[in-house]
Amino acid sequence: MKKLILPLVMAIAGLLAIGVVVQNYYYKSPVTIKELTVTYQEGVTGEPHKPGDTITLPTGITQVFLKLRLTDENASYTIKGDKDFVDGNNTLTINVLGADKKSNKDYTLTLIKPKLSGWCQQNPDKIKLYNDDYELADIYQDISLAYLDTRLPEIQANLSCFSDILQKYINENY
Repeated sequence: MKKLILPLVMAIAGLLAIGVVVQNYYYKSPVTIKELTVTYQEGVTGEPHKPGDTITLPTGITQVFLKLRLTDENASYTIKGDKDFVDGNNTLTINVLGADKKSNKDYTLTLIKPKLSGWCQQNPDKIKLYNDDYELADIYQDISLAYLDTRLPEIQANLSCFSDILQKYINENY
């Protein structure tokens, strides 16, 4: 009986080792995105999106910020294409690397940057509103001019469309 114990233990150890190797070979860490939001300002909660979505960027946006929650908290991700957009379609790629450092998957978003030519001619009502709002805030000495924050990228991208006084304010304060 003693002669059988060592070979039996060796056989069990061998089977366990084979099981571990097979499990490591076939096991793949989850690489799925549970939640995805896109925003145009760092630290601000954005709109929820799904991989594969197409997003038309507001005028003047030069970078987007993503917040992701992955199915596996130990997985990691990298993002490419989140800034320096060209007119038209831009591809943002999110690569999720599983906790096993082997499993990975790419997800994409299509970001559309609108062409700016002709913006001033196409948006006379906005231009008048922004100029009037600025002058009204200036009259009442609203130093913060918080209303500009949400419109700032659009104004900066088309600054020459606006009144000289608003252009001066933007150039001095932003």
